Amino acid sequence: MPTLILSPIEEKAAMRNIIWSQCLAIVALGTVGNGTLLLYLTAIGTSAVRTMIYLAILPLTNAALLLPAAFLADRYGKKRIGQIGLTVGIFGWGIISLGSLTEDYSESLVVIGLILAAVCSSLIGAGWFSLLSPIIPAETRGRFFSRLRLTFSLVSLILSISYAWILSVNSSVMVYEGIYALATLAYIIRWFVYRRIPELEPPERKTDNPSFLRVLLKVIRNKNLTAFCSYMFLLGLFTAGSMALFAMTEKRVLDFTATRIILLSNVTLVGGMFGMFLGGRIVDRHGTRLVFAACHILLAFALMGFLLRIFTSPAVLPFYLGSIHFLLGGAMGAIGIAMTTELLGVLPKENKSVAASMFIIFQTSGVALSGLIPAGILKANVLRDIWEIGGHQLSSFDAILAGYSLMTLVLVATLGLVPSMLRKSEPASLGLNRL
Repeated sequence: MPTLILSPIEEKAAMRNIIWSQCLAIVALGTVGNGTLLLYLTAIGTSAVRTMIYLAILPLTNAALLLPAAFLADRYGKKRIGQIGLTVGIFGWGIISLGSLTEDYSESLVVIGLILAAVCSSLIGAGWFSLLSPIIPAETRGRFFSRLRLTFSLVSLILSISYAWILSVNSSVMVYEGIYALATLAYIIRWFVYRRIPELEPPERKTDNPSFLRVLLKVIRNKNLTAFCSYMFLLGLFTAGSMALFAMTEKRVLDFTATRIILLSNVTLVGGMFGMFLGGRIVDRHGTRLVFAACHILLAFALMGFLLRIFTSPAVLPFYLGSIHFLLGGAMGAIGIAMTTELLGVLPKENKSVAASMFIIFQTSGVALSGLIPAGILKANVLRDIWEIGGHQLSSFDAILAGYSLMTLVLVATLGLVPSMLRKSEPASLGLNRL
């Protein structure tokens, strides 16, 4: 079936609905990342161990369901599977909001709701990039994803501050239920907004429907895609865990206050938003190659710059670290825009949802391992607690960061895995269409 074409007005409306859909999603999903869900579980009497297990439901469910859901999305339609997912999500977030309905089963209700919300996330995420691929014009993808990420990052920040203020005034279970009732309402509205996003590449009717395994093997044989998956896995592996190491060093070694650490974290967020804004424009004007190459090196220098704080006087140390946080956030923000643009450029014409889901699994696996590796190293006690260089002391956290910085520089050699570096992805993502 041929790809449908949108008029300029329909195209703008579709992109507006995409942004609205993501902003509505963050009303609920943002509670997982900003600690609201953790506090809710604590308020209903969940133990620390069970809380950590429950927080892993979303990523574990994604890992298990993403590829099968993508297979269904390619066969039966991205919109159909996505709307089924949203219906499940409405029930999921709604059940979570009923935590105190019965005192004996409040924890069970929240867990059931979390499982349904995780299934929803998998069903929508499986076909999301393949749904967007034909809608967003190749020559403006950088700026669109810049605007998209900036918008929902701002919404996430506002909601996080609002939740923190509300809970500082009243942290009863009823308040948490109100937050999740709002999340449920957001998903109900999102159902109607998502419905208005056009599916320009509906599934084709085939007499011979290949099995899931055959489809997966066909996607894996796509050299451009698998090379890009490998690159993003490696980059995430040696950079994503750096923020946690920064915070651990600032708390346990530099003895910064919680307020100062949170402030530096917000500087990283501001840097990320700046990187998204600038990265989107560079991608559309010069292609993803320049962003990948520049940000790859900037990431290595940001990690190394954090170690060079030992040569900075205490009076200017907070400002110096603030500049490092801003640089790290900016590089990560820009590379996120380049990553999404590049992905849409290398997706195959067939089995797009499966291909995009395979990329997501690779990329998120690298991010997850980036946090687990330092934990394993520190638990094994293979590093000395104190390292001395020229009379200055560094910690075991710094030793891991030094390894991350070195590996990030070494990985410059893997930039050849990025298809646009070898001019293998579609022309617009290579900067061949100058604006």
